[in-house]
Amino acid sequence: MIRRLFPEELEIILASINRERHFLYYSYLTFRKKHTVHYGHFSEHGELLGVAAFLKGLPFNAFSVYPVQKSFRPQPVLALMKQELGIPDGAVGSFIVSKDRWAHLSLKMDVTKPPKGIWLMKHQHPGDLPSQDEAVFRLGPSYFEQIESIMTELDTMAFAREELQNPFYGVVHDQELIAVGGYHIYSEDYVELGNIGTEPAWRRQGYGKKVSAALTREGRAVTSDVYLNVLEDNLNAVRLYRSLGYEAICEQYLVEFAL
Repeated sequence: MIRRLFPEELEIILASINRERHFLYYSYLTFRKKHTVHYGHFSEHGELLGVAAFLKGLPFNAFSVYPVQKSFRPQPVLALMKQELGIPDGAVGSFIVSKDRWAHLSLKMDVTKPPKGIWLMKHQHPGDLPSQDEAVFRLGPSYFEQIESIMTELDTMAFAREELQNPFYGVVHDQELIAVGGYHIYSEDYVELGNIGTEPAWRRQGYGKKVSAALTREGRAVTSDVYLNVLEDNLNAVRLYRSLGYEAICEQYLVEFAL
């Protein structure tokens, strides 16, 4: 049986889920909850086998999956969601899932390309943060238009306009924003850095590291649980984050699939 989940069922899942092994889905249950719909796959005896969820409002089909049992079959769940949510034929969806869970899902999904490896990294060593750089400062509303412009230019697909309510930090030269960064999640529960980028002409001058350090320092002021996601083949970024005190804690895959 496949059906949409009730709020009380989501609360039960939230009470038992491991955030760092199901990082994306945890956000769908919490800070992104009001923009998501969740569908469950149940056994004939009513046991929950797994969940697929959809996040509204992004320029791509943003899903998340939460396998509970090895017998979970996501494809029929996603097919029903496509129909009920009005997603067009030929569309492509995507989700991030931990490597160990992907081992059970890989034979059950119609992927459109080989999955990409992504590290979930957590800030573990505050002593590795450099001293605060005065060139980096918090950006007020007057910079929001420039932030959106840079996010578009850098093709930062996960950026959502509502994230402008979270702090953004940047570097400005001649009143032009040349490096910027913010947060996907900013709360006392946990923080997730995101939307980090530098204008091409200003790269390789350390601005990305300065902005990332400022974001990390600001994040640790509200919680000790500060995270970020980075493609594992982006070796320069991985080295940068390690130099700031981050460690990889979970290997994940970014999966794109046919709906």
